[in-house]
Amino acid sequence: MNIYLDVNGVLIDKYLKPAKGVVDFLKHTTEKHTVYWLTTHCKGGENNAVWYLKGKLPKEAHDYIEKIKVTDWSTWKTEAIDFSQDFRWLDDTVYRAELDMLREHGCEDKLIQIDLEKDPNQLSMVKI
Repeated sequence: MNIYLDVNGVLIDKYLKPAKGVVDFLKHTTEKHTVYWLTTHCKGGENNAVWYLKGKLPKEAHDYIEKIKVTDWSTWKTEAIDFSQDFRWLDDTVYRAELDMLREHGCEDKLIQIDLEKDPNQLSMVKI
């Protein structure tokens, strides 16, 4: 299965601190699935996600984030999703046009919205 990951609000909170359980989540996810960045830190052919996260995540997470593959999109994150494959998309903020694209493909159930402010343990409870 393909997993698409946002960074801010999913792997790190609004204070740039690691989400609870982030290392275990990244370990499990990168070992069991094909994982892609779906973040503004990886957009338009540039991948700054690993560099950005290395100063914010524990050292134990570094090997896992280096396994995550690059995506390229310009306006809507859904441009980078391969709808022909099973997937899950973890993000904190999803725009109306992106929700419409998910609905158009019958995939709105593939979105896992994360709200670390509401539930700081949410990422550690995600089972994929």
